[in-house]
Amino acid sequence: MTTTALTTSQEVTPTIQRTNPLLSVMTWELRRFSSNRIFWFQVLGFFCFLLLVQFIFNSEVANRAFSGSVAASSPWGLLQQLPFGSLMLLCMLLPFVNADGVTRDLTRRTHELLMTTAVPNWAYVWGRYLVSLLMSLGLAIVVLAAILVVGWIRHLADSGYPAPEIGVVLLLWVGMVIPATALISSLSFALGTIFPRQSTLIKVILLLGWFFEASIIPVALNLTYGQSLPPSWLSAWDPTSSISAFATLHQYQTAWMNQIGPTTGAAQAQHIFITVENTVPNVSNWFVPHLFLAVLSLLLVALAALTFQRFRNVRAG
Repeated sequence: MTTTALTTSQEVTPTIQRTNPLLSVMTWELRRFSSNRIFWFQVLGFFCFLLLVQFIFNSEVANRAFSGSVAASSPWGLLQQLPFGSLMLLCMLLPFVNADGVTRDLTRRTHELLMTTAVPNWAYVWGRYLVSLLMSLGLAIVVLAAILVVGWIRHLADSGYPAPEIGVVLLLWVGMVIPATALISSLSFALGTIFPRQSTLIKVILLLGWFFEASIIPVALNLTYGQSLPPSWLSAWDPTSSISAFATLHQYQTAWMNQIGPTTGAAQAQHIFITVENTVPNVSNWFVPHLFLAVLSLLLVALAALTFQRFRNVRAG
């Protein structure tokens, strides 16, 4: 009996030691998110709100008479509305998903208890971050789903409305939404970890900063440059994609003006217009810089993990 007990103990101990601490933290966090019904109701509400936004932005394309309106699910339409609509709403929500990744323990007075466990600092921080990033990417997929669902509904209801070009939608989604999601998630999580007492202030600053960058600056550039393009470096490194879209839209306006003429009939003009609005945009100027910003944002999380203090002489306020 004693020999059997010792053997069992010796077999269990290595198993415990082989447990990956990063996976353990991620498992804890995933269980917390999955058991939080309020979070899933918020996701459902966000999806419904995005559907409403997409329906508002979607302009009707007439069947018989040329109207010149752009379908919001087309490449041209996505460039017009994505940075200023769905993407801006997503990035204004993400600080509230990520900033409290570590601060939540301080608020609930469970920080000191968790820090007495054998979980190393790097696993504690990175595990919380990776799950927060996973939830953020899930919300980014919700944005993609809303675009495709509304586009297909409008197409089925009106044959003159072009069906979403899935390849182009994915191209713009990967080039605009994914980098912005990773950047704002990393920034909010890292700042919330480094400055836990300023968590609320960090959320407000990031929310207002993204709104200002995505909405106010493009208007100022339009007033400054008019029909000319802003500097290429500015459109390439714009994290909100609003200036990038502003520069890319020039491709569609130029293509449309070059193909239309005074003798073009209404039916021919509508055909040309639909062809132009579904053209794959040239994103070579900003696609790689956007992805680079997403990868670079991981350094912020690494900095937060390196500077993380296991015990803090602070109180969440």
